[in-house]
This record gives sequence, C-alpha cells and structure tokens, in this order.
Amino acid sequence: MIDEQLTAFQTFLDELGLGGRSLDAIAQLYHDLVAANKKTNLTRITDEADFYFRHVADSLAVVSICPELLGETAPVVADVGCGGGFPILPLAWANPALRICGIECRTKKTAFIAEEIQRLGFPFASVETAQVREAARGEHGGQYDMVVLRAVGESGKFLREVRGLLKSDAPGRIINYKTPSAVEIERAVTAREAKKFGFDVIETSPFELPLNMGTRCFVILEKQM
Repeated sequence: MIDEQLTAFQTFLDELGLGGRSLDAIAQLYHDLVAANKKTNLTRITDEADFYFRHVADSLAVVSICPELLGETAPVVADVGCGGGFPILPLAWANPALRICGIECRTKKTAFIAEEIQRLGFPFASVETAQVREAARGEHGGQYDMVVLRAVGESGKFLREVRGLLKSDAPGRIINYKTPSAVEIERAVTAREAKKFGFDVIETSPFELPLNMGTRCFVILEKQM
C-alpha cells in the first residue's frame, strides 16, 4: 500500500484499539489469498488496497460495536457463510484467544481457511464445511454466544436457520454486516421474523470505511430472555 493508505489503515486500527499490532499475518494472508485465487475463485477483491479496506477493515468494523471481541473472555462466535475467510481470519488476528468457528458450505473455501488458520497460528479458530441448517441441528447447535454474517443474504430470512446456533439458556446476538440500502429494503421482513422468534432488532448508524471504501452499518438481533 502507498503511505496514505497505510496511514489510514493504521489510524482505523488505532480507533479500534488494535494499534501497534504487527501486520505480518495480514500481509501473509493477502499474499496467500492472491496466490490461491489464481487456482480457485475465493474472492473478487484482490487489489491490495481493496483487500485491506473492503475485506480486513470491513471485517474488523464489528469490534466498534462489540469491543468484547478483543477481551480474554470474549464470546464464542460462529461466522456463518465465511466465504474466503472474512470476517473469521481478521477477527482471529485481532484476538488470537477468540473462539470462532467458520461455517461455510463450499469445500474449496473451507480448505483455504483451514490452511490459513494453521499457517497464521490462530489456535482457537476453526472451520466447518456444512450448511448452516445442518450445523445448527447437529453438534454446533446451542454452542455460540454470537453469530456474525457478512454478505450472505437477508437478515430476516437467515434468522430461522442461524438462531439454533445460539446457546439456549443465555443471551445471544446475531450480527449482520449490511449497507444502509440493504437495511431499508429488508427492514419489514427482519422485524416480522424477529418478532416471530423472540428477538429485538437494533440498527446501528451508518459509518464510512476509511478512504471512502464504502458505507457500512450493522443489524443486531438480540435474543429476548
């Protein structure tokens, strides 16, 4: 990255409480992603600046609303539809003690993530090749404090399938990475499905990713207890 871009990225990390962390693992991830993408279609984003901002910064933005993700007693997280490794790999980099499992149905993508978990040294991260519905009905059911979904579809429609991943006897949250326009389009369906399954809906204010790389907000579905 050029100096301006690197400065903007470092400032973003500082604001999240991640300043001073080595970027070696992130740089290695970029190198590995570009190399693997030549053989297997993992992502459309391979430009270096786009990778750092549209993949890594976007993935880490959830820390701004859930700073507990960086703590020693962080919630246990499921990343549903983790694709080529986002947000699971940046979140594991941000907190190597974070217990996070990626659930992804495409084998070529889970194979890449599994290799990166080993190569980059994230001891508490894992990945499972499965449809989320099957995972929630199987050994992953009731195992998580938080579920994150990034670029996987409508919040309301996914609630029926992912809610089974949350612990049944504890508060839980499902956090969807969204654009403001998607929030507007999905609001009515999300509210209807949330009411049906006993969740409250919280929408965060939109914010800009660094260097005008996009506008992001989150839809948080909190389980009523």
